[in-house]
Amino acid sequence: MRKVDIIALLFFSYFFVLNAKAEEHVPRVIKLSPEKITQHNVDLPLNQFRALEILAAKNVSSHQVPRPYQMPNTINRNELFGSDLNENGIRDDYERMLLKSYQRSEYVAMGILAAERWDKLLRLLHSQDNIKTRFQALQLFNDNIAINQCYYSLQKVDKNLISPVLSYFNNDQLLDAKYQAELLLLDIIGNNQASFTFHQQPCERFADFAKSAKKGKIAAL
Repeated sequence: MRKVDIIALLFFSYFFVLNAKAEEHVPRVIKLSPEKITQHNVDLPLNQFRALEILAAKNVSSHQVPRPYQMPNTINRNELFGSDLNENGIRDDYERMLLKSYQRSEYVAMGILAAERWDKLLRLLHSQDNIKTRFQALQLFNDNIAINQCYYSLQKVDKNLISPVLSYFNNDQLLDAKYQAELLLLDIIGNNQASFTFHQQPCERFADFAKSAKKGKIAAL
């Protein structure tokens, strides 16, 4: 795959983000008796038991989220990773969003697993030590593609599902950092750009992320 094609892929990612931003302002119809989402009408990559295991391991619950909900003015908002007062490895504002926005534990766990890959992407801007080989860079890039693909496919079935990507990259600084980190990945990947893949079943990557989390690792890199 030529580098110009990869740059086009990045712009496709931004188109997905801008599209989601536009949908935020579209009024949503609240059903009095919404259809229950089950494995029969949406193919989730995690079952409820596995999702609850991940939440317990990460100490994610409504009782664990730091108060107050409004971030104090003393917080340095210029920091890419933001505040993590309960020290569970998840940015506080993003953690609160997951618990507030998603009623299903599976969706909360998926948001946590996705954030681990996004964290790893942003850490590239501070140090490339966590990406030591072209293969690792390629896998991280492909994982981020799979995350977008998975949410896009799930949204076709569960119309109320909103991807958490905008809540993680929730300002211009973070969006620019994402773009710069992706370009850095492309530089590391170099001539291996022909190995970029679009997963036929992208949600299966979340199941792989969960297996890695169970072993106490961040992504299979």
